[in-house]
Amino acid sequence: MSIVLQSSGGGSVTINEPSTASNFTQTLPAVTGEIALYAAPQTTYYTSGSGTYTVPSNAKYLYVEMVGGGGGGGGSGVSSGGTGGTGGSSTFGSSLLTCVGGTGGANGAIAAGGAGGTATVSSPAVGAAFTGGLGGPSTSGSGSAAYVSSSSGGSGIFGGGVGGGGIGGYTLASGAPGSGGGSGGGIKAFITSPSSTYSYAVGAAGAAGSAGTSGVAGSVGTAGAIFITAYFG
Repeated sequence: MSIVLQSSGGGSVTINEPSTASNFTQTLPAVTGEIALYAAPQTTYYTSGSGTYTVPSNAKYLYVEMVGGGGGGGGSGVSSGGTGGTGGSSTFGSSLLTCVGGTGGANGAIAAGGAGGTATVSSPAVGAAFTGGLGGPSTSGSGSAAYVSSSSGGSGIFGGGVGGGGIGGYTLASGAPGSGGGSGGGIKAFITSPSSTYSYAVGAAGAAGSAGTSGVAGSVGTAGAIFITAYFG
């Protein structure tokens, strides 16, 4: 059996019966007005702080992209250049998705850059976890008038502008430059059966390494971020 709804404009909508003997139930929302058959995705992003994310009504699944905070660049100096601070971890759903911040750069004639942060995707989420990029190493020049440029900070899944490491301090004469900070770990993941709410925290940027004697401070890393897209169909 088919039901035909005739419109005043001359068109019609036909509702056909199921092709099997099974019973099916379709529940319509208790609203007055048009019923949307498609809803555009809803995007939410956090670039600092912590709190609770409330999943939109009728969302079928979530796509989460996130990165931890970048480590600060190391400071330069003939002596006592400071090590950059470690970036904070970004989390979604407590231990469901975790992006560890990158470590800070160091001070030294030949110093390795800060390590990139790790990342973990736990069940029931599925997706990919990426280790953050390594900060650039420091290398000294030669001679009393040597100039050594800044070491680069590590880049993460969003480049250096979000969750990236800070650059190391440069030198204008003999002395040890600072190495770059590592970037935060990154995640791209799906949550196919979302809960109603999730706690979240965005990793803060790692502090800059201080300047040593006759040196220059490194730069602050960049804070992490969490981007959430809710899909309804």
